[in-house]
Parts: sequence; C-alpha cells; structure tokens
Amino acid sequence: MRAVARCLVFAAVAALSVAAGVTASAQPPAAPAYDDFYSPPSPLPSGAPGDVLRTEPAVAAIIPNTPAAIDAAVTRVMYRSESATGTPTAVVGTVLEPTLPWHGPGLRPTVVVGPGTQGMGDQCAPSKLMMFGQEYEYLQIGPLLAHGYTVAVTDYEGLGTPGDHPYLNRLSQGHAMLDLARATRALPGIDAAAPIAFWGYSQGGMSAAAAAELKDSYAPELPVVAAVAGSPPASLADLAVAGDGSLLSGGIGWVVNGFVAAYPQHADRLRATFSPAGHDILHRAAHSCTYDAPLLNPFFPTTAYTVDGRPIAEHLVEEPWASLVSEQELGNRAPSMPVFVAQSTGDDFVLVRGVDTMVGKWCAAGAAVNYQRYDVPPVLTKTGAGHGAGLLPALVQGLEWLDERFAGVPDAGSCNL
Repeated sequence: MRAVARCLVFAAVAALSVAAGVTASAQPPAAPAYDDFYSPPSPLPSGAPGDVLRTEPAVAAIIPNTPAAIDAAVTRVMYRSESATGTPTAVVGTVLEPTLPWHGPGLRPTVVVGPGTQGMGDQCAPSKLMMFGQEYEYLQIGPLLAHGYTVAVTDYEGLGTPGDHPYLNRLSQGHAMLDLARATRALPGIDAAAPIAFWGYSQGGMSAAAAAELKDSYAPELPVVAAVAGSPPASLADLAVAGDGSLLSGGIGWVVNGFVAAYPQHADRLRATFSPAGHDILHRAAHSCTYDAPLLNPFFPTTAYTVDGRPIAEHLVEEPWASLVSEQELGNRAPSMPVFVAQSTGDDFVLVRGVDTMVGKWCAAGAAVNYQRYDVPPVLTKTGAGHGAGLLPALVQGLEWLDERFAGVPDAGSCNL
C-alpha cells in the first residue's frame, strides 16, 4: 500500500513541483522542535531586510544515506526578511557555490531559487531535506550548478523557523527571494556586483514572478537581469478549482493555514468556514510535507470540509476570502527585467487561463515576456501529471534562455498569446 502511495506522490510531485524523492516521516511531530540554528535571535536585532543573522557550513547530499554530496561549497544562512504585512522575520536559505571556476563572461551569476511546494511542517524545510537527498528541487538545482551558477535556495518564511509558513503568499515569498539575493552579496566569495536571476516552478514559479514584480519597489539596488517562472499559480481562485478532489486536495490545509499565518486578524472568520472534518485536515496539514499527500485525504472534495457543504471555490468570492485571494494575484505589477514564463496547456493544478491572464497584463504594461506554452493534452487529471509534464521543457528552455541573459544578449520578449 505504501508503495502505491509513493507512486501516486511521485506523479503529483512532478506536479506541484513534487517531483521525485524519498518519503519523509509520515507521522507529524508531537510538538515543533527547533535546533539551535533555526531559532532566531529574540528579539531580532535592528537592521535591514537581507541582513545576515548567522551562517554555518552545510552539506547537500545527492544520494540518500551516503556521504555523496553536491560538488559545491554549501552554506546555510539565516537572514532578515519581511512578512506580508511588513513585520521583520528570520528566514533560512541554502547557498551553493560550485567548486569549479567560472568561465563565463563577467562575474559568476547567482540564481535565487524558489522551491516548489514543500508542505508546512518544519521538517519540510528545503535546507533540511537537502542534507538527506530528499529535496526534489535537485532536479533544477543540479542543472543550474552544472551551468556554473551560484544557487541560493530559500526555505521561505515559517519553514524550519518558528511560525507557520504563509503558503502561496505573494509578498512573503517575493520578500524571501529578494532578501536572500541581498544576503548572498554579504557572503565570502560572492561579488556584490554579480548579476542575479530568479528561478522557480509551481510555488517556486509564483515566487520568482512575485520577486520580479516587487524588485523595483522593494529591492531596487539588486542587479537582477532575468526571471524564470514555470507554471506559476497566478490565480488562487483557479487553484481552488483545479485542486479540489485532486491527489493534493489536502493541500487546502496549507493554503488556509497560510492565510491565517499571514493575516491572523481574519483567523476566526476563515476557520468558521470549516466543519470538524475541515478542522481536522487543517490540523494535520500544519505538520505535514508534500510527501505526506497520500495521508491527507487524497481525492476528497472540499464539500466534505465546509460547514455548509459548498466547495471552497464558492467561498472565495465572499469576504474576507475574496480580498485575500485578490492580494495574491500575479500580473498587476509589470516586471522591469525580462521574464521567461513556461506553462503546459494540460496542467491540471495550475490552469493555463490564469497564466495567460498574468502574461497578458504584463505585456500590456510593456514588460519583456518570453512566454512558452506547451501543448500537452490532459492526462491522469487530478493526479498532477499534467502539471509535472511542463517541468522538463521549462527547465531545458529556461536554462538556454537564462544563459543568453547572463551573456548580455537582449530579449525584448515575444508576448505571443
């Protein structure tokens, strides 16, 4: 039974960027536990977003249960960032510097990676999973390192560190990306003038797109030359429809808990939407990773979780849901740097219509967007297979496109909708 469960996860894992890997503990911890590194100074010292709070050497394994490691110098860094409401917070990230010398033009670039959906338990933090070869983002980290780039991977707010992760929150994730970019510039061996790009798929694609949108207002000093956003959830309203009754339907707990974490003033009204069964999934999701999806009521409809029996998508048009969902929408702020966007037309988690709308708004505002739509027919709908189908072509084309941007080749964008 567990073997079948793993196979299902791997299908959706190439999906909500759950892509392959070793299953993490299926049992939620009795209580959160933070090792010394992940416990921020209390109170946080005064400073600015991107300030480095502490660092330590780390290991990034590529084969579980062996000493094999990525061929890079690995540093774990805790840095200062800001929540969705502007509150100072501490976030952890991992910086990987290739051991081979850089032979490209200019300074070695840094690519800041937003990971795909990890879950919400502190054990799900990418900086922890990377030590044991359990982080599926190696599918993208490895090729980026092979191209000679320094790679910086954020854990996001609330993963590994105290507090809940504000899952799919545009501002929290965008700040975490931009502030990690700032933090890397203070590390030994990384030149502060080195060019920067943002990269991600699925939740990571949303983060890369959000960082691109926020860069000029939040971190105008950063030398960002490009962003690559694969299958970005541009509309949470679309995600509510696509995810309902899917393999990752229990992920509703991550979304709702994320709203509560970011906007605690609405906690009571948001939670009042749910029945006892709904509160149970919220509680279990709070301690679970993506690999635990088979234990979070896969393929259940959200009508089983609401007090009135309506699907969660119908609640999203009512307040406070509507305003909170609208706040996460991508496309309303045009990036100033070229952006590569990739999307499968048969994506069963991130609907193509939302990405089309985002790109259309960016193009209308004059942004340079290279938009690649992959005509993949729907397959194994609600398993995430259609979502994962776009990962490989997005990786291959995205890397080729990024190489050209770092080489100084201009791209005015195609905006071909």
